Amino acid sequence: MARARPRSPTCAAWAIASVRTAGIAPPVVCAALNSAAALALLFVLEPGTPLFAVPEQRLIYVGTHLLEWRLGWMTWIAAALSLLWFYWWWRDRINGSYVPLIFGGLGLVADVTAELILIVGGVETYNATSPFAFTLTGGVANGLYTLCGIGLTLATPLCPLGRLWATVMWAAGILLSIGAFTNLYFLTAASTAVLFALFCPWCVYLAVKLR
Repeated sequence: MARARPRSPTCAAWAIASVRTAGIAPPVVCAALNSAAALALLFVLEPGTPLFAVPEQRLIYVGTHLLEWRLGWMTWIAAALSLLWFYWWWRDRINGSYVPLIFGGLGLVADVTAELILIVGGVETYNATSPFAFTLTGGVANGLYTLCGIGLTLATPLCPLGRLWATVMWAAGILLSIGAFTNLYFLTAASTAVLFALFCPWCVYLAVKLR
């Protein structure tokens, strides 16, 4: 009688195994790359985004800083990938539901799609595609990431201070998406600053708490 061949591991099984052997690398890497993305937004990308109010100047900036523009958004793609890795790690540490990761995965697809539009299109398609791309990353992707984070937070035992920290952080995420959908750029800028200021230390906090 022929012996049954061993099944090859699925992508989900590989992901689970990887986060279980990664130690505290996922939250630490996520904190580092999202900090780098925030700095890239502040010092490189901001003049080409809707946070910079004059469309003509945004277009000129992208055209004259195209390499920096593309490298900056590549940093954001790396940060997005590290975020999903962190979410997988977080779910594994609390033995939570996989449902929040569905939102996180959809957020990653939306995020990378938006950033590739901005990277590949460059100055030639900026006026036509950037409004959609900024709404896709700031509104859709961020909103889905926030839903994932909220789901994982609700399943995580936290002290009152930790719960308050998470509440303010995810409220900033919700406001960021509202700002992106409604073109309220001051709201988008302020909530982005609060979200990143709270989220990057949060990754380190969970690395210590859940190790």
